[in-house]
Amino acid sequence: MKFGFLSKIFEGALSIEKAYNQCDKALGALRAYNEKRKQENVPFSASEKAELNNVVATAIESATRIVEKEGERNWPGVFREMHKNLANIYLELDEYDKVREACERLENYGEVGKLDAEEVIKNLNERENGESPPPPAES
Repeated sequence: MKFGFLSKIFEGALSIEKAYNQCDKALGALRAYNEKRKQENVPFSASEKAELNNVVATAIESATRIVEKEGERNWPGVFREMHKNLANIYLELDEYDKVREACERLENYGEVGKLDAEEVIKNLNERENGESPPPPAES
């Protein structure tokens, strides 16, 4: 009896969980970094900045790897969450064009996706207008 299909299922589930955790870690680190930078104007060491860059790059890579499976897998909730995570990461990185792109894809996931995109775009508009957005809800 072959169990290859089971290993693919578990591998996919583990990959998704890992991507969620990496995105949460990256968002937390970016928000802490941005808050500290605003309030204390404290310089960060090269090693701290390198660690932050590594955490963020890993999260973006993991989330992107999952959304690249759109059309191959039937994981609409997972894809929606990954687009939302990417949009929020790009927002924290001040990469506004990428935020808009992620939100456009997010809107393709029904009413919840549209609401998520509206929330991110609202935060983006507040940033662009120099307003301080409220802390975002956890994904």
